[in-house]
Amino acid sequence: MRVLLDANVLLDCLVLEASGLPRAGKAASDRVLNFCDTGAHHGLVAWHTLPIVAYYHERQHNAQETAAMMDTLLAMLEVPTVTHRDAQNWRSHGITDFEDALQFASAVAGVADVLITRNTADFAGSAIPVMTPEEFLAAFAPAA
Repeated sequence: MRVLLDANVLLDCLVLEASGLPRAGKAASDRVLNFCDTGAHHGLVAWHTLPIVAYYHERQHNAQETAAMMDTLLAMLEVPTVTHRDAQNWRSHGITDFEDALQFASAVAGVADVLITRNTADFAGSAIPVMTPEEFLAAFAPAA
């Protein structure tokens, strides 16, 4: 299954809360990312998510660690090609938040079967199924 991982899911996996503790939902997001890493599911990430993840990761790690993390992330996730026209048409999806509309455009460009996010309400009416990591795991986790 082709799954686009929203920025908030990757932040669950790779960034700690300000308290130094794991973000809520880390376990489920880690499992989803692991399924992409092992090839059980084909992971996608929007181009504009990459600097967001790198920025927050580097606030808690050094530049070398962040660069290594980004190399690992890019080895396991595909970045779909989203065009200028896709960005111009951001309102056509019925998603009012610009960044969420770009996530959706990336899911469409990557032929995603599911968009996985912590903010499912932001994608109401989406033509692509939208699930939290927990919902996705309940429905599509590979058999152990």
